[in-house]
This record gives sequence, structure tokens and C-alpha cells, in this order.
Amino acid sequence: MRALVMRSLAALAVLAMTTAGGRAAELDEAVYRRLNEALATGYVVPRYEALAKATAALDAGARAFCDQPGRTPLVELRRRYADASDAWQRIQHVRFGPVEYFSRSARIAFWPDPRNSVGRALEELLAKADPAALEPDAFGRGNVAAQGFPALERLMFADGAETLLLAGDDGAKRRCLVLRSVTGNLARMAADVHHEWVGGDRPFLKVMAAAGAADSPYQHPREATLDFVKALHLSVELVSDHKLARPLGSAIQAARPRLAEAWRSGRSLENIRLDLAAGAALYEGKDGFSAVVRGPAGDAALDDLLRRAFAQVRATAEAIRPPLESAVEDAKRRPAAERLVRETAALKALIAQRLTEALGIPLGFNALDGD
Repeated sequence: MRALVMRSLAALAVLAMTTAGGRAAELDEAVYRRLNEALATGYVVPRYEALAKATAALDAGARAFCDQPGRTPLVELRRRYADASDAWQRIQHVRFGPVEYFSRSARIAFWPDPRNSVGRALEELLAKADPAALEPDAFGRGNVAAQGFPALERLMFADGAETLLLAGDDGAKRRCLVLRSVTGNLARMAADVHHEWVGGDRPFLKVMAAAGAADSPYQHPREATLDFVKALHLSVELVSDHKLARPLGSAIQAARPRLAEAWRSGRSLENIRLDLAAGAALYEGKDGFSAVVRGPAGDAALDDLLRRAFAQVRATAEAIRPPLESAVEDAKRRPAAERLVRETAALKALIAQRLTEALGIPLGFNALDGD
């Protein structure tokens, strides 16, 4: 069975291209409306709620550590960091709605960072003696690179971070002030995103439900569905094109483990697994894409193929022996990572070509273009 699934995955990209350009599905507006509502209420909102709770707990942990610095509070703070980071991974591929207001997505996680913007922004903050720069409003308007999880990871997990945080000197106090600014900023942004989906004068849930109305940013319910398709595509694209391809390089001699997303905390592979699990949940969830493809779109074969593809890429990700940073340089462990790049690239093509056609969604979109 595994060999059959792998042969199917190897053919996905070809299959996607050879079937592209056929007649798109003709679905009723009501189908898109029901799909949008199911995905917004059953998938997006609970994950933003989880992110808000996890970042609030992270901020509380930062306060506890900074009030009484010690190894035990630091261990607990790092655990809360892992929980909050995991919560972000489970929803980071949704790049529309309130998370894009005020550049929140980039502020929560400025990555990739090819120019070391995070490092330079942190150095500047740590060197400054002006506490006004760390006040919530000023910090939120400041350098985007210093505001989110990548900056926090450096503060907590970089070489020598524990010693610097526990030194008990003015430098350690300054680090705690910066750390608290980052965790507080994350908690506020996460709480605001969740609130703006469900509360306020015009919650985004209602915006999605009213897609196609005269005052809606969406001219047709199908355009809102397109945003969800982009999110699904992005959950795979982030892995295939960035989180795995970047550290893997073109060959073992060209591996660059420090281009992995979270090499300092050793969570790069876990992030990849969470991304793929989030994509599978988005596709397979109750009343979601799978139900529409198998039902109104009438393509049970495609639904079976997509389900098998998600199961296979997740299995391949689980087969990579951690940490990713050493796996990409290990001749025995690297082949599984190379296989995952091929499989995720094929799955990405399947979503972009076959799924969009089945749903009657315009082809040729780029999940990262913000359209």
C-alpha cells in the first residue's frame, strides 16, 4: 500500500498539469457560503482562540521569570514558548482578515530573515537605555523584526542566552525588559486578532458570511473561498519552498542547517509536522473542502487522492529523525527530508490545479501574493 501511495504522489504534479485547463466546477453560491462559514467557525476561530490563550500564558510566564529569575522559571517559560509557538504554527497559514491588519502576521513571525533583521533589531533594543522604546504602543510601532517569535527564540535559546538571562546584572534586567515587551506584544496581537474575528462592530465572521454583499470586500462568496484555498496551499508551500528546502539545499554538501526556521530551539521539524497537520485538518474538517469536493463538486476520486496525499506527507515528516538541523547533513537521514520536499511539491501542485478546478476557483493564484 505504501508503495502504491508513493507512486501516486510521484505522479501528482504531472496529473495536476495534464488535467488543468478543463471545465471548472459550477457550484451554487450557497455551497461557497456554507463552506466559508464552516471553515471560519470550525477551523479559524478556535485556532486563534488557542493562540490568544497560549500567548497570554507565555506573557504570564515571562512576568513570573522576570520577577524572580531562576532556572526553574526559565524552564517553565521555555515550555510556554513551545506551546505558544505551536499554536501559531497551527494557524499561521491563514493570511487574511484581522491577522493582516497592521502587519500583524509579519510582526508575529518575521521569517524567513535572510538579512538577519531580527538579530540587528534585537541588538539595537538591548543597547538602548531609553525605556520609552519598550512601552507597549511604541514597541508595537517599532521595528517589525523585533516583535515576534523569532526575536523571542533568540532571547531564550541562543548560545549563552541562559547565562545572560540569569546573570543578575543590568544586562539581564534589560534583556528581561525586552523579553517582556515581546511576550506582551504577542499576547496583545493574538487577543486582538481573535476579538476582531468574533466581536466588535463588524466581526470578520460576519464579513465572511456576507461575502458578495454590496459593502463586502469580497464581490462573490467564491472570493472568500479562494482565501481559504490559499491558506491550504500555503500550509504546504511553507514546508516545500521554505522550511525544508532552505536548510536542505541542493545537495548534502550545500546543506545550510541554520536556515531552518527554529534551529536555536530545535523546533524546526516539529513546526513542519504541525504545518502539515494543520493543512490536513483544513482540508478534511467537518463540512469543509473534502465534503464539498466529494459532494457538490462530485469528484470522490480527487478527494481520495488529496486525503492520501496529506496522509503520506505527514507520514514522511514523521519518518525524519530529529533534529532537522542535523538530519539535512546526515547521509542516512537526509533522504527522508528530500522525499518530503518532492511529496509536498506534488501536493502543492495538486491543490493549485486540481482542487481549484473542482471548486471553480480561478487558477494561477499565488498563496503568498495577498490577492
